[in-house]
Amino acid sequence: MASANAYPKALTITVAEISPGCSQPNPYQQSVSLAVGFMVKITGNLESSCGRNPELVVDFCMGIEEGSNIAFHFRVYTNSMVVMNSSQKGGWQEEKRMFSDPFVPGQPFELRFLVLENEYKVFVNNESFCQFAHRLPVQSVKMLMVRGDTVLTSVDTF
Repeated sequence: MASANAYPKALTITVAEISPGCSQPNPYQQSVSLAVGFMVKITGNLESSCGRNPELVVDFCMGIEEGSNIAFHFRVYTNSMVVMNSSQKGGWQEEKRMFSDPFVPGQPFELRFLVLENEYKVFVNNESFCQFAHRLPVQSVKMLMVRGDTVLTSVDTF
């Protein structure tokens, strides 16, 4: 498998400085402008709540309004699967499911999304995990949203 470190890196811009013991608010949102070669790195820790398996959702959105198109929806159901999709004009498109889950509740994770010419390439803990073909133009993505049962420690873009 390819390593996330195999791709050239540009200057890392930290979205927010985080003090030890502190975390990003959840849900987290940040305006972004995507282009080929852009990478988003999310680090955190999945936490169970009320005895259920934790979930993590990352959306690359066309806007912040309710019902905005979602270019890439990445949803982790721990101990089960990862679902990828897009939403256009208020409707979900064909789901892509991965019946593999490298996320472990209570353990830290590093999740990277690399924007390539024809797809998003996803890495989990520096290992290639999956790809998702572009269904909407990456240049139209304006907002990154992260939510779920997670304590975010950093969200970086480069």
